[in-house]
Amino acid sequence: MPVVGVLACSNQSATGTTYSRVNRTVVSQLARHAGVASVLIPAAEPEIAGAVLSVLDGLVLPGGPTFVHPAGYDAAVPVQPSREYDRARDAVAGALLAAAAHLPDLPVLGSCRGMQEIAVHSGGQLRDTDPTDSHRRLPDDNGDRWGPAHPVTLTPGGLLADLPGLPPGDQFLVNSQHSQVVARLPDTVDIEAIAPDGAVEAISVDRPHRFVLGVQWHFEQHTAGSPLDLAVLAEFGRRCRTRHGGRPAG
Repeated sequence: MPVVGVLACSNQSATGTTYSRVNRTVVSQLARHAGVASVLIPAAEPEIAGAVLSVLDGLVLPGGPTFVHPAGYDAAVPVQPSREYDRARDAVAGALLAAAAHLPDLPVLGSCRGMQEIAVHSGGQLRDTDPTDSHRRLPDDNGDRWGPAHPVTLTPGGLLADLPGLPPGDQFLVNSQHSQVVARLPDTVDIEAIAPDGAVEAISVDRPHRFVLGVQWHFEQHTAGSPLDLAVLAEFGRRCRTRHGGRPAG
């Protein structure tokens, strides 16, 4: 079975101990729908990112409770004291993405914060969502924070639109828990999906030579009921198996 690395968030306990954590739902959905096993990549030691990726079949940058520090994309953006940042994860994410660029057969999948990390590493910038929260157009009547929040429209001919097994149509419902969106992207990054308000909801890098995909929603939530997420994880798993089969044993 292919093994992928899932980047963890850095946390500190009340006693001052620093540890790393990942939402277990991410790991379970990767196993169930991508057919891959997961190991955690701690938010530490960015200098060994290349060595870590060399023995893995894929990289996942999941969402998390913290914000990407503005120093990474626009020094003029003020730090907000009410927000929690994770500079350790920022550093490791950047190092992993830089190392992944030298491994073109290594698939990379980012969600929410992870998509923003891909955007920032590629030279993009972030901005806050509308303070009225109008980005979320379809509130869930059952109070499910992970329920469908709005549709996204896929870019014709893009990586997402051309996923094998995707049902006909260019619009799919996704969840939404982010407070920031991508504000600016370089020409090297392709927009794969947008929300009704124009917010960028998915991006890809170096297509078609590599599989580097970021989605602004959480693919691990209600995955079985999302044709789009099922297609994303199936293709990610296929790419991981291709790399796994081509790597020397041991």
